[in-house]
Amino acid sequence: MTEFNYTTAVPVFPGRSGGSPSGSPGSYDVVFVLGVPGVSGVATALDFDGMMAGGDSLLEGSGLQVELQSSDGSSLYMARIIPNSHGRLAQVRLTVTAGDFSLAENEAFDAVMPTLSRIAFEADTPLEVTGILLTEQPTQTRRFGATLVGAVQPAPALAGEMTPELRSFLASYREGLNANSPLYQALSFYKIIEGVTKFHTNSMRAAKKRGAPEPADPLAKEVPASREDLVGMTEWARDNFTPYLGMSFAEIRDAMTDTIRNAVAHIAPGMDLRNADYAADIRACRAVTPVLRYVARELILDELADLAGSVSPVSTPAA
Repeated sequence: MTEFNYTTAVPVFPGRSGGSPSGSPGSYDVVFVLGVPGVSGVATALDFDGMMAGGDSLLEGSGLQVELQSSDGSSLYMARIIPNSHGRLAQVRLTVTAGDFSLAENEAFDAVMPTLSRIAFEADTPLEVTGILLTEQPTQTRRFGATLVGAVQPAPALAGEMTPELRSFLASYREGLNANSPLYQALSFYKIIEGVTKFHTNSMRAAKKRGAPEPADPLAKEVPASREDLVGMTEWARDNFTPYLGMSFAEIRDAMTDTIRNAVAHIAPGMDLRNADYAADIRACRAVTPVLRYVARELILDELADLAGSVSPVSTPAA
C-alpha cells in the first residue's frame, strides 16, 4: 500500500545517552524536500542522506530568503529556499523551537506551506512537498516522513458486467489510489460511500413504487469489531481504525460528513474547513483515509458480487 511513513534514527555517541525517538524540548532543523507533482511525489525508500541531497521543482532560481510567521502569529522564522544542481528550487530549510518532533513539524509546516502556496500561485506552477526531515540539534536525532511507494501486485483477471454507477465508483476509487494529497484521497473514497447511499435511496423508492420488497441497505454492513480481523494492511493503517471498530458503514459516513467531506469540499465562512496548508488538517485526512478506503472497497466488492449474482466474497483492502 502506498502511504505516508515516518522513520526515526537515534544516534548513540560514546559516553552519552541517546535522544528520545519522540524528541524533547529544544531547537529543530527542518528540511522540506520539494518535488514535481506526478514525477517525484513518492519515495522508494526512507533514505535520510538521499533525501537531504534531493529535491526538485519546475521553478528556476538561485534561492530565496523568506520571512515566515507561525500560524498563531507569535513567532517569526527565516527560511532559505535553495536550488539543486540544475538551478531549480529543491528544498526549504528553517529552524524552529518546539517540545518534540510532532510539534516541530506542525510549527514548521504551518509556517512554510502558505508561502509555497503563494509561490505556486504567482508562478502558476504546481509545487509539492515530497518529504520532511527534522533533526533535533542537541542529540542529532533525525526523523524523516515521506509517502513510500507500495509493493508490486499481481494483475487481476477481469470478468463480469460494468454498470454506469459501478463505473463512477471505480473511477473515484482509482483517483483515490493515485492521489498524493490526503485531502483528495479522503474525498475520493468518501464520494463512493456517498454515491452508494444515493443509489440505495433511489432503489428503495423504485421498489416502493413497484410494490416490491425494499433492497437491503449496503451501508448496514459493519467494520470488524477486532483490529485482528483487519488483514492485509499496515499497523499504522490498523491503528487508525480504533475509533471505528464495530461501527456500521452508515455511522462512519455520518461521522465524517461534516469533519471530512464538507470540510474538504467547501470553502465557506463559518465552516470547519480542512486546509492543505495546516499540518493538523493533513494528519486528520491521512488518518481517516484507510477507513474510508476500506468502506469504499467493501461497497464496490458487494456491488460486483451482486452483478455476478453471487454471495459477496471475503475481501481485504488492497496491499
